[in-house]
Amino acid sequence: MSVLTITNHAVVRMSQRGIMPRDAELIVLIGTEVDDGYLVREKDYQEIERRLKQLLQRFHRLVGKRLVVTDGQIVTAYHSSKRYERNLLRHARNSNLAE
Repeated sequence: MSVLTITNHAVVRMSQRGIMPRDAELIVLIGTEVDDGYLVREKDYQEIERRLKQLLQRFHRLVGKRLVVTDGQIVTAYHSSKRYERNLLRHARNSNLAE
């Protein structure tokens, strides 16, 4: 995606219409390209909503999973118990405080 600049006229109009500059980024990201710009259709919104829900489900599935990494390589992976999670986090917190 190319970087778009906003003209002074567009800044005024966007302000009048409640469209923030960061909203413009999203419009370009999820909208449908039309002749002279972008339009966010209900269909575009629904597609993004579906993808985000899928991504959230993937994230949730990873809760409690642990990767052990040494020298930039994944050595092993496993499901961590709640008790072990607490110990890992406590150790990490204490290591950070000691630095």
